[in-house]
Amino acid sequence: MSKLDRVVVLGGSGLVGSRVLGLWDADLDVLAPTHAELDVLDADAVAAFLDQSGARVVLNLAASTQVDAAEAERGDRQGLVYALNAEVPGRLSRICKQLDVHLVHISTDYVFDGTQAERAYREDDPPHPLSWYGKTKLIGEQRVLQHHPGACVARIEMPFTGRPYPRSDFARTCLRRFERGETIAGVADQRITPVLLDDAVRALRALVTLVTRRHVGLVHLAATDWTTPYEYARSIADCLNLDRDLVRPTTFDAFAQTRPAPRPRHSWLDVSRFVALCGQGILRSFEQELRDWAMQLHESQPSPASI
Repeated sequence: MSKLDRVVVLGGSGLVGSRVLGLWDADLDVLAPTHAELDVLDADAVAAFLDQSGARVVLNLAASTQVDAAEAERGDRQGLVYALNAEVPGRLSRICKQLDVHLVHISTDYVFDGTQAERAYREDDPPHPLSWYGKTKLIGEQRVLQHHPGACVARIEMPFTGRPYPRSDFARTCLRRFERGETIAGVADQRITPVLLDDAVRALRALVTLVTRRHVGLVHLAATDWTTPYEYARSIADCLNLDRDLVRPTTFDAFAQTRPAPRPRHSWLDVSRFVALCGQGILRSFEQELRDWAMQLHESQPSPASI
């Protein structure tokens, strides 16, 4: 893909989208309309925009991602969560198919029920979402692949970053509690594969720029090995020389009782398909991710001269 090849990014103001714009702008022609410039719920406006853009690829990050808040709309197919996560992807895939535009659509590990403890979930494992968020995201996946057989759906698990961002992730939440000397309840009987945001964005770039052998269908983007929330929090403490004894083990069942939305227990993802497609080194081990996360935190701190 050359510099002149245009990529339209929908949902560029979110966590993943904002970093996409930060890392891709240097060597890709990225067009990321704001909500004021383009309402993704307006199918006619989206079709006209994409037709006029001359884009060869669309990366769809537009979604409703508040898992617990989505439960208030459970079963409501007229609600905003369903519109953004199910209807928009379906309409967008039809538009991209008509315009001969490649579509990379983002989904989530929450399409699985998390009962699989023996191995990480592969792309061909049957989904069974528990939450309304997960259900709507699965419908979105299905509609994308139904209406645009040449599209790619990339599932991303628990992206985290050391760079400033208004909405907190698990790592940043733990850090704040460490800094305040508060205890952290870490689930010890759950397997997860969180991905450093920059790794996920580089993986998406690889998928977007695979011109001669575009990946079609599902692909997982996550860490190459698994951890638990308990070990995740303790690793943060070790990495930053904080008090790891503030992390107290708890069970998934106890944690789940404190959340409005049901969550998958073992939400780990197998990334073998992506590695076979794009090679090693883009997606990395959790230990490697966490080292870079700590470096990002350090680089994001204001210098004494600027305070």
